Amino acid sequence: MNGEPTHGPTDETGPETTSSDRTAKGSEPTPPSPTDTTGHRLTAGLTIGSRVVVRYRLAEGAEAAATDFLGELVARNEDFLIVDTRTERVKLIRADVIAAKDVPPPASRPGRAHERVSADDLEKVMAKGWQATDRGGVGDWVLRSSDGFTGRANSVLVVGDPSLPLDKAIDFAEKWYAERDRPPIFQVHGERGFAAEAIPAAAALLERGYAVGGGRDDWERVLVMTGLSAAVPPLTEESVPVTADAELQLEWLMSYAEQRTIVPGATEAVLTGSDGQLFLSVSDPETKRIIALARMAIHPGWAGIFGLWVHPEHRRQGLGTTIVSAVAMVARENNMPAIYVQVSADNADGVAFWEGLGFGVHHEYTYLARPTS
Repeated sequence: MNGEPTHGPTDETGPETTSSDRTAKGSEPTPPSPTDTTGHRLTAGLTIGSRVVVRYRLAEGAEAAATDFLGELVARNEDFLIVDTRTERVKLIRADVIAAKDVPPPASRPGRAHERVSADDLEKVMAKGWQATDRGGVGDWVLRSSDGFTGRANSVLVVGDPSLPLDKAIDFAEKWYAERDRPPIFQVHGERGFAAEAIPAAAALLERGYAVGGGRDDWERVLVMTGLSAAVPPLTEESVPVTADAELQLEWLMSYAEQRTIVPGATEAVLTGSDGQLFLSVSDPETKRIIALARMAIHPGWAGIFGLWVHPEHRRQGLGTTIVSAVAMVARENNMPAIYVQVSADNADGVAFWEGLGFGVHHEYTYLARPTS
């Protein structure tokens, strides 16, 4: 079965490692123990649900020795991969894989690296940079719950096709959150300045009594700002030292808690739940306490910046810019030309800061929730 077309991802791979099964169960499947071949090792790190490219060995007698398959990885078990290409769904024998890697979303509009991806695709990337502890789905919509830690990790990402009539999809989501004793919140995006009632899902929610922002000013309009890692000012010999740690340290978490309420267990799980992340910080040379920090999410072609914070007593000293410069340096060194960040539109100083570093608004989103008061 070399590059053989197939139909359903569970037809021949088994149910435990498919994106559709993850949607039905609302949690990540347990990965199987891979067979110890080069092809199995190369494909073990591929992300189910992500865009991948796979170089694949063809059968003897074929015109070429190998070919490439580009598409979404929808399933994987110990023996096979299922990849949706633009023209067909193919089943690939893992042992015959020569090379494989996750790749960025495709360009869908003109512009530079940070501008040409669609809002839908960038939303999917950002969701992977801030993974909820409990996930489900209805069609393409992603249902997320994390014990109330942040709106991003506790809302429905309304993207793509829910595969059900709109009212039934909303019913499904509301039931999913009710089963978890959590309020249903929906994250809906559009072009800058979009009117919520112009988005079908948002219009349906408004009719049910949901409100834009759900009573919170910082949820009414969130800007997704993007920029080029190459355009961020580089670190210099005068820059203060920045520590980058792949593991979440207690000191970093305690400093992070100075800027927002944390939920023990859920906060740590979300902060460490992406395929890759770095925890950056600057410490006071005298007290050794962390005075500036940020979290960097790592994606193919993209870096995400979360939780940028500078202690109030140390602001306006360039520490925020230094942290972003460190992120950009890592991004440039690891083939990530584009950076994204999410900032509330009512945070004028924050918006101005990112604009000063060359970032612009890619699109925006809003949360819809039922007001609590």
